[in-house]
Amino acid sequence: MITRTQLISKCLDSGRSATPQRMSIIDELCSSRKNLSAYDLRDSLTNKGHSFNISTIYRVLDFWIDVGVVHKLDSTNTYLVCNDSHTHHFHVLLQCTNCKTVEESCQVSAKLSLPNSNEFSIKDGQVIEIDGICKNCE
Repeated sequence: MITRTQLISKCLDSGRSATPQRMSIIDELCSSRKNLSAYDLRDSLTNKGHSFNISTIYRVLDFWIDVGVVHKLDSTNTYLVCNDSHTHHFHVLLQCTNCKTVEESCQVSAKLSLPNSNEFSIKDGQVIEIDGICKNCE
């Protein structure tokens, strides 16, 4: 799991600061250990005495995605912290359709090869979602 010091370094490396809003939202997402929607984050932060409007949460989540710390699962419109510090590859997220847990798999991404073309380049940090059933639910 990424440390608070690494999170601050990611902010500074991107030329931006580690604002209290950015740190509160990423701390909450890190502590949840599961994927959350922006509304889940807002509710959880509200219960802890923070008051963020939903547009602020989306803006902060976009920031963390841009610096490579958070993944968005398009299929469920939820977010989770990246557990892989590698760069310049794509991320494979294995999502259990039963219990909704998500596991990031570098082993799967290492086995996949995507076409290399002079006319098309794959965006760094690309996320591939694969639905299935986890071992706990089999």
